[in-house]
Amino acid sequence: MMISLLLGKQIAAMLLMVFMGFAIVRMKILSVQDRRVLSAAALYIICPCMMLDAFQLECTPERVNGLMLSVAAATFALAIGIVLNFLIRKPLALDPVEQTSALYSNSGNLIIPIVVYVFGQEWVLYTSGFLIMQTVLFWTHCSTVLQKDAKIDILKILTNVNMLAMFAGAAMFLLDIRLPEVPRMAVHGVGVMIGPMSMIITGMLIGSMDFSRLRAYRKLPLIVALRLLFYPLVTLVAFRLSGMSGLVENGETIVMISFFAASAPVASSITQMAHIYGRNAEYASVINVVSTLLCVFSMPVMAWLFQL
Repeated sequence: MMISLLLGKQIAAMLLMVFMGFAIVRMKILSVQDRRVLSAAALYIICPCMMLDAFQLECTPERVNGLMLSVAAATFALAIGIVLNFLIRKPLALDPVEQTSALYSNSGNLIIPIVVYVFGQEWVLYTSGFLIMQTVLFWTHCSTVLQKDAKIDILKILTNVNMLAMFAGAAMFLLDIRLPEVPRMAVHGVGVMIGPMSMIITGMLIGSMDFSRLRAYRKLPLIVALRLLFYPLVTLVAFRLSGMSGLVENGETIVMISFFAASAPVASSITQMAHIYGRNAEYASVINVVSTLLCVFSMPVMAWLFQL
């Protein structure tokens, strides 16, 4: 119950950050076009720094085992999601934006500050498993679903700046190498900006929305329910039946972090990819915004259910 309360407080605080972004757009201090600049800074500077900073820990057998468990849990959760996606897409007549929005969660921008607040900075390491696996799937499965006649570009995946930061961070962790003090301070200082920056960008998106358009998207409640309730509940049952939590020391907490990532609202990257590939980016942004607002209620409940 304590974790649920801490989680609820942190999400509520992050929603206040969303309101800040909303306010600066409605007050015309910044425009929605400025969001693209901030998004680029978050994607190409803040996120890589965040990942490098997460690996700046002493390499111990316990941490290596925990990292392997986080990758296994992430792979398991995402595989379940892809199978569910395949089974329900035709019966529910889901289009590509709806499929990817229901499947992919905001496992980095939202989860990392939550993990820092609830568990502590040293536990951020175990968010990397989900981030690595989902980043790979973004540029393979997700792009394939959103594109017509899509081709998987392995080189593009491997040279993505966030993947390079993960590889570099993991290598430094396994080789027990730490950045010098001054660069490390800079990397840490930039990396911790990810939560507030992402929430402000989301708020700017909300500030530019025409809320009368919500009624035009009749499947919106269904997609949000799939992302915040159905997929997490199935993942929770699968985690419990697998017994993964007992495989390593602190396995319960590590699997819980992966479960938090699987329970998060829709990934903001879906909106960007929908825009790039000529899909309904407005619909993707509406799903993202609504799921982000409602996760303040759903995620504490999911945390409580995990602890039962």
